[in-house]
Amino acid sequence: MEFNITQVDWVRDIIALLVIIVTVNSIFVLKALGCKRWQIRKIGHMILFTVAAFFPYFFNNLFDIYVSVLLALGLFLFLSAIPQVQYLQRIFKMCSREERNPWELFFNSIFTSITLLVLLWFFKDEALLFIFTAAYLTMSLGDGLGEMIGRPFGRIKYKIFSEKSLEGSLAVFVGTAIAVTISLAVNSMIMLPGVWWKILVTAVVGAIVEALSYKFLDNATLPGITVLMLYLLFVL
Repeated sequence: MEFNITQVDWVRDIIALLVIIVTVNSIFVLKALGCKRWQIRKIGHMILFTVAAFFPYFFNNLFDIYVSVLLALGLFLFLSAIPQVQYLQRIFKMCSREERNPWELFFNSIFTSITLLVLLWFFKDEALLFIFTAAYLTMSLGDGLGEMIGRPFGRIKYKIFSEKSLEGSLAVFVGTAIAVTISLAVNSMIMLPGVWWKILVTAVVGAIVEALSYKFLDNATLPGITVLMLYLLFVL
């Protein structure tokens, strides 16, 4: 994928902007459907990062991705500045954990967005794009399934930095394995020699790192360790 600031595809950027708007507003649909607060947060999380994982495949120019993200951010900030709308304020209040300050989600979102754009820059090459996709699918499926399974069904509890469950950690393992498998399949790498043991090793390490993560830092540590493992196992 090239990076060219002189050739902006405005039609593609506007379509991407609409996709971002629909994706973010999915949480309001979840609320209307009567989902619990933690379900809104986690399902919205899964939808957002799934879209992010595949976003680059619809662009030829990395600059177009940055343009569409900045357009969305500008629109959301404008709507948030209107007292009658308070767009981002409502989202952060709705999606923050019950026991935590909504500002924590705000700073976490900023950090995650910056991480996404940085990873895109380093893995924009077509041969490396599978790493970016896997990293953000693990955010969706690995971290997402961990809470979706662990919170309602977790019975065997343990605590390192925050309370988790064995069932949730197993779900993180399964979700991470599925995420890496999908990424490799999309990039026609699923038939490479030794691919299955590499997927399992990545999933095991991912589940361990998620279990050791401090509070919300799994949003950085899980994709980070996925990037590291895939680079070591498939590139070097």
